[in-house]
Amino acid sequence: MQVANVTGWFLLPGKANERFIYNVRVIRNGGYSTRGVDVVQESDPGVCFTCICSFKKLEKTSTPSIDVRPQLDLQHEFGAVLNDKQPHEHQEMPGVDAPWYWEFSKRNGGYTDPFPGLHLQKVDMDAHNTSKPPHGLDHRNLKYYSIRGYMPSVEEDPNMHLCAHLYASDRNSLFVISNHIGIGNDYSQMGSLSHTVILHGTAEELDMIDRTTGKARWFCQEAWTGGSRQGRGTHQSRMWADDGLHVATTLQDGMVRLAMEGQEGKPGFSPEAMIRQLESRMGGKGKL
Repeated sequence: MQVANVTGWFLLPGKANERFIYNVRVIRNGGYSTRGVDVVQESDPGVCFTCICSFKKLEKTSTPSIDVRPQLDLQHEFGAVLNDKQPHEHQEMPGVDAPWYWEFSKRNGGYTDPFPGLHLQKVDMDAHNTSKPPHGLDHRNLKYYSIRGYMPSVEEDPNMHLCAHLYASDRNSLFVISNHIGIGNDYSQMGSLSHTVILHGTAEELDMIDRTTGKARWFCQEAWTGGSRQGRGTHQSRMWADDGLHVATTLQDGMVRLAMEGQEGKPGFSPEAMIRQLESRMGGKGKL
């Protein structure tokens, strides 16, 4: 069986220096099998993350099936910004996709804090987005992703390949909201509330390895925001294979709170707090 649909809720901040304990319960077995997962840490019995995960059996080839799906020629739709570049030729995605981090990176030798497990390349969308209305709802964000290092074959572990897409779907997602609607650095707190990913294809269609060359495949996430109100905003995306096949859809609900003049945002979630974390990680060598 392979992963078909996941919705997770982020309830408490996780502590990176402690292990996470996953408690999995069976909700249903069948053609669609459903599991509930609650995650805790050793120092706190409170659930920090919970999700419902649905797995499905492959459709039988003898069973009639509808096959209607969007197709996207990225070079045709976004040619003004892609400029016929290969995915790896676009800039490496920054660790935090916010203006303060871009400046921090420039002053520290292009430091990006690479994402474990995946190569992520960000397309410069200025030429596309500047022609759109300033409210930002028609802006787009493109990022390419492929695996770092070894990945078992899709025959050996199909769900590992599907999880790579889940992993990629949530990288820097909420900064799409703040950047597109013009908040920039003026937020006091941002954090994921819930995240849904629907995988549309088979494991073979989402295979992270090119079967012909044996090299890592590049996929593309096309993301935008549906807007922000009442301290929250939405991140939406479609994920595309290298042949234009629509392989996944995502919807994220996130907390987005504006900064108040003269007050620092919540520890760990505001630009000021994140800058201190970076400086600490770099041994005080980071320059702002």
